[in-house]
Amino acid sequence: MRLDRKDYAFRPRKDGKALLVPGKPEESALIKIIHETDPEKRMPPPKAHRQLKPEEVALLERWVKEGAKYEEHWSFIAPVKKVTPEIAGDTWSRNGIDKIVLAKLKEKGLSPAPAEDPHTLIRRVALDVTGLLPDPADVEAFAANPSDAAYEAYIDKLLASPRYAEHRARYWLDYVRYSDTHGLHFDNLRSIWPYRDYLIRSFQNNKPFDRFLTEQLAGDLLPAANIDEMVATGYIRANVSTNEGGTIPEEVQVNNTRDRTEAFGAAFLGLTVGCSACHDHKFDPTSQKDFYSLSAFFNNTAEKSWDENVQDPQPVLRIPAADKLPELEKAIAARHEPAAKYEELNNHAEADFRQAVASGLKATPVSTDDLKVRLRFDEGQGDVVKNSAPGADPASYKVETNPLVWGEDAWLWPSMRMDIASRLALPEEGDFESDQPFSASFWTMARLKTANIDTGTGSMLSRMGDSSRNSNRGWDLFYEGGKFIFHMVHQWPQNAIRVESAPFARGEWKHVGFTYDGSAKAAGVKLYVDGREVPLKVTNDTLQPGQTIRTDVPLHVGRREDTQPLRETRYQDLRLYTRTLSPEEFARLPYEDVASEILAKQPDPAKWSQDERFVVLNRWFLGSVNQEAARLRGELAQADAAINEITKGGTPTLIAREKATPATASVLNRGVYSARKERVYARTPEFLPPMAAGETHDRLGLARWLLQADQPLLGRVTVNRMWQEIFGTGIVETTDDFGIMGMRPSNQDLLDWLAIEFRETGWDMRKMYKLMLMSAAYRQSNAATPDKIAKDDKNRLLSRGPRFRMDAEVLRDSALQAAGLLVEKTGGPPVKPYQPPGVWEAVSMPESNTKAYTADTGENLYRRSMYSFWKRFAPPPSLETFDAQAREVVCTRRARTNTPLQALVTMNDPQFVEAARKLAERAIKAAPDDAARIQFMAEATISRKLSEKEVPAFAKSLEKFRSYFTSKADDAAALLTTGDSPADASIPAAETATWTMVANQFLNLDEYVNK
Repeated sequence: MRLDRKDYAFRPRKDGKALLVPGKPEESALIKIIHETDPEKRMPPPKAHRQLKPEEVALLERWVKEGAKYEEHWSFIAPVKKVTPEIAGDTWSRNGIDKIVLAKLKEKGLSPAPAEDPHTLIRRVALDVTGLLPDPADVEAFAANPSDAAYEAYIDKLLASPRYAEHRARYWLDYVRYSDTHGLHFDNLRSIWPYRDYLIRSFQNNKPFDRFLTEQLAGDLLPAANIDEMVATGYIRANVSTNEGGTIPEEVQVNNTRDRTEAFGAAFLGLTVGCSACHDHKFDPTSQKDFYSLSAFFNNTAEKSWDENVQDPQPVLRIPAADKLPELEKAIAARHEPAAKYEELNNHAEADFRQAVASGLKATPVSTDDLKVRLRFDEGQGDVVKNSAPGADPASYKVETNPLVWGEDAWLWPSMRMDIASRLALPEEGDFESDQPFSASFWTMARLKTANIDTGTGSMLSRMGDSSRNSNRGWDLFYEGGKFIFHMVHQWPQNAIRVESAPFARGEWKHVGFTYDGSAKAAGVKLYVDGREVPLKVTNDTLQPGQTIRTDVPLHVGRREDTQPLRETRYQDLRLYTRTLSPEEFARLPYEDVASEILAKQPDPAKWSQDERFVVLNRWFLGSVNQEAARLRGELAQADAAINEITKGGTPTLIAREKATPATASVLNRGVYSARKERVYARTPEFLPPMAAGETHDRLGLARWLLQADQPLLGRVTVNRMWQEIFGTGIVETTDDFGIMGMRPSNQDLLDWLAIEFRETGWDMRKMYKLMLMSAAYRQSNAATPDKIAKDDKNRLLSRGPRFRMDAEVLRDSALQAAGLLVEKTGGPPVKPYQPPGVWEAVSMPESNTKAYTADTGENLYRRSMYSFWKRFAPPPSLETFDAQAREVVCTRRARTNTPLQALVTMNDPQFVEAARKLAERAIKAAPDDAARIQFMAEATISRKLSEKEVPAFAKSLEKFRSYFTSKADDAAALLTTGDSPADASIPAAETATWTMVANQFLNLDEYVNK
């Protein structure tokens, strides 16, 4: 029983009655069952221990009596930008944010907090914008002149810095589950760091968010004008992947697609769409069909579903050395024009096709004369296949041993795959003599498994036995090592014809056919692949005229009678003729012949299925008929060849490529990869506004749908995450769940105002961050009062300024910065700072190339944490202790825990101890006396001088440490060896050790770890 959607509530049930009858509570099943006296029938049942209160029952009755009106959940209604409220006497507000916040505070009987101390404010804003501490000189300059103009100028300075771009990209790495390893099995290295650098460049250049989003979701579907549009699609490839030999490719494909769909739902819709993978969502209106229709957008990418245990599983873009980048940019720009023209042709293919038909274009079918077998393999289920050849007898065949596998893949239509021991025999067909001409053709895909295990060699179509049956007498089309091989045998190998093609790749659909002219000569055999004759190598040509090839074994698909099964191969549209076919006929067989059938059945393109459109428009009309399309494909091929030449040997980065086929998926029963219930095309969830008319149903269309003016979620979800980054908690606390089970916004008017402001200002991310930072709400003191704690304990109403523990990366980077160790170098490959020994080894397989961790040396030890090598099996342990994610799944909101292990890191981790030592050296050199050195450390870490009351505590610690290290020279010397950076030999070891421990105290202050 569901009441969250009116469709459920008003739909007649099995007894013909609806749960609700508007205006008539006495006839409504819902009202009856909540009043039911029988505990076995009453809802909610007593055993649930969640009984309705009398006032709640009365409210339900009243609601039904008044018409049971339903309203959509707030987040599924497009936001409305209300006029910002004007409050009499308001001298606090600085922008629209403040006016809306102030109105909510007044409503709750609260007032804003006073302005924050300038030292604290400038530290806060520097950490929020850049993830690093402010320069002490900037702090003092602002403290001396804390004007609005000075504050704004400082924000502009921060927003323009590479530090800002790195910090913003650091959040995005969690949102997209970025990692430097694949994440399963060997957890080997993957090369995708150029995508991380793309994020940094995008924030540095203030790329509009609509473009930023579109490039990541569908850069490969844009007529790319620069490198970034291709590199950006690393977002699609960021999911966990595997090459474990025991996994099933189709299951891996489903898992990859599911992960991408869930990540998309969380990051761009703020919905837990993954709950619908097994059944309709229990709370949100996302149906199971919605989920798989959405997943279809991500189910059509052209990479293998497994990673091959290599760093660069295709497709990849190889980025050349810096001196070749201008040449590459030029080549990509040159490709843009033909790509854009081809995209335009594709978008107008139906109109151009109609015009061509009006001008006399016809699809010419291949004659069905002497066609004995035609197995389309389009049944979609079961173990019986139909023979649709004219006058076929029998009209169908039954598969024995193992059933066929249907619908895992599609080409002309959803395909068939032979299971590992399937036997499909056609006993009446194919029993030819060597002087009889015959031909055969079919679409096929030889399967590849994970770990690049192929499915062996074997016969694709055969009327032949093993060596015990007259020495392999018969004929077949064989597959071995990627080669297509035709055999015709009287006695092997003495009297036989054998010809072979060059190798073709597995895992790709190929149309394969042969024709034989009855001459008993190898020259009488021709082989065609994708409608074109291919050169053949003759290895045997010893069949003599009059030697029989007839055999008593039946014709088989996918095996010989006794041996050589070609396991698990896919087939479509298999044909057998008792005549030779001409080259022109073979050219028409792959697409034109099928197109002619579609046109004969339904000449109106508007009424075609997407599969039919694919065959007629994409494959035949654009692929074979339209000369402009052919010309543009030639130009694109030349451009791609030029790009490949320039990028040869460059740094690889994983990118996405879309397949030519329509984007589809299957609704899976309980989410089981093999339990396909219904095939669905790419479509957005039904409860949200539809895609604009005429929009392409691919990832590019999906990106454009997100950006539609009536889209209720994207703007809200995005500004909510921005708010969370700055204020610590989103306006909607559950940033990944804007659904019914998520938290309601603390201030919906504010959220909606920000969402529309974001759109209206051109999706300008930097402007939105500045708007938040310039607000009086952000600039408040974070001091709490009893009244504020009582009425706004979690600061959801913004009755005071934000205060929360900094993220793991910010803590480490700030320590390095305070120490003078931080190397500010933007971009580049991942680095390996210190980490405890044995962490990788404990979780890695012996064959893994990320089994042993060897820390870097030199400047790589001191790069920002966002550049640290991210191994999914074992993320950087010091960062993980402070709640950094493994990035196995999407994360839009990190937890903030408080554990003893965190103190262990900041007090004992080599990086923090070394940072304390170098901070100590800085203080000793910068200041002549103890008091001044303590104040130097305070300004370097908490951006202010200590008060007179605070200094004695540090002075007392100083004396204790000094006394200890003066008498413990060995301990002092040992402390100075922590970390790779050398100790300053000009400073006595005891003095450095003493101040190291004082500096360590500063790095462990509550005020340091919080902003």
